[in-house]
Amino acid sequence: MGMKVVNRSEGWVCYRLNILGIRVWQEGSCQLIAMNRGHWDTLGPRWDLPVNVPETPEELKLAGSDTLRLTAYQYVAENPGTDLADVLAKRKDFTSAMQDASAVAA
Repeated sequence: MGMKVVNRSEGWVCYRLNILGIRVWQEGSCQLIAMNRGHWDTLGPRWDLPVNVPETPEELKLAGSDTLRLTAYQYVAENPGTDLADVLAKRKDFTSAMQDASAVAA
């Protein structure tokens, strides 16, 4: 099961799985994160939004070597009702995502 974490002071929302996740930054980018010695560290480059999460078997196959999109796919699959795909695709406003009452504050 995943967890949504909001950090208003640093301007990001994280969608965390067990050891991988995605951080979405207020300025319109996202980045892969990983648990490392009890802390969440960013990995690799930032991606500019929008980023589309695979929805069909064909899209999933095309994203096969894209760790960020595969992580997003897994998060969405394991967390029905999440807003991650909408936030990444810019269908949901970042400010609204930060105000989610079910999110944990960092």
